[in-house]
Amino acid sequence: MRRDVTYLDAQDETQILLRDAVQDFLSQEHRLERLQQLYHGKSVLDRRLWAAMAEQGWLALRLPEALGGSALEPVHAAIVAEQLGRHAVPEPLLSCAILPALLASRFSEAAGWLPLTQGLLDGSHVSTLAWQEDARSLDPSCVTTKVERRSDGAYMLSGQKIGVACGSFADSLLVTALLDGGLSLWRVAREDQRVSLVESLTSDGASVAVASFDDVPLTHESLLAQGPAVSAALSAALDEALLLAAWQLVGLASAALEITLEYLRTRVQFGQRIGSFQAMQHLSVDVKLQQALARAACQSALRRHAQAPESAAARAAIATAKARASDAALLAGRFGVQAHGAIGFAAEASIGCYLKAALRWAAFLGNGSHHRRQYALHADLHGTSS
Repeated sequence: MRRDVTYLDAQDETQILLRDAVQDFLSQEHRLERLQQLYHGKSVLDRRLWAAMAEQGWLALRLPEALGGSALEPVHAAIVAEQLGRHAVPEPLLSCAILPALLASRFSEAAGWLPLTQGLLDGSHVSTLAWQEDARSLDPSCVTTKVERRSDGAYMLSGQKIGVACGSFADSLLVTALLDGGLSLWRVAREDQRVSLVESLTSDGASVAVASFDDVPLTHESLLAQGPAVSAALSAALDEALLLAAWQLVGLASAALEITLEYLRTRVQFGQRIGSFQAMQHLSVDVKLQQALARAACQSALRRHAQAPESAAARAAIATAKARASDAALLAGRFGVQAHGAIGFAAEASIGCYLKAALRWAAFLGNGSHHRRQYALHADLHGTSS
């Protein structure tokens, strides 16, 4: 039985030190000003910062010690995720570090994982998961992409994936495909000429792509995992990514509200600070209340996930957390832009960065409406078996 997990435990020195270290690092190494490149239609993702995050040990937080990682718990990853949200950092920790690390921890006996796990330790190699094919489904087992086994021992990959996070930032794509009628996972070089990426910038300066594979040749060394365990591992990894995304949204929401409250205390209109206006006070309370509910939901989800990962109860709690955190972050961002007035839309105003980040992370792996439906499913509210 796993011990109960409290975030942030005032008695847990590791948690306190990690939180303070992440805060200090991001305060020094990350500047919101770089996000202004968004207004020029450019990605803001920074491989230098990614390597520095690897040096801090964040990319390998969930990697087992046997693979060189820290083997810390989801609660520690949640601490990092919340601080990334508080600083509106767009670098894809969840998609390009947490998810690969969780999969590597299950299938590391395959030699093809070596460059991927080494990249989590030093930032030298970035991988991103390419698994989704239908925008209406987040079921990792819904796959039509296939790998054909040739008589000479080679393999050919064909198909298409959507929602590939930060594809051009990555060196490798971790692609799910059908092989011999079962699910498999492959490492595919992003620069292969038969791999086509059609990429779009996201609201916060990252990117999302549609990846197409036109008879991409693969070798047996590219095979990372095969069999029924692949679907189970993907589902479990996506559960944790959802939980951490909720914590990142909580960080976004809290920082956005702090920025807005500071503005309300200093901005003067009609001879008064606008924070003294009753309408602004009521809206601030609404935003604060939603944040408190979101944080409580994330705390509950973290505990349930630690006690019984992959259970219906844990998945229901994670769905609740993601829905509430998404709503809270969007509410905080929109209220902040509204309170700032016209300047809230300007590149110079930091509050806009938080709304843009909230728009992406609220949609990541399903928006609030999707996860309210998922909660009904996992909590058996429709009378079906969980």
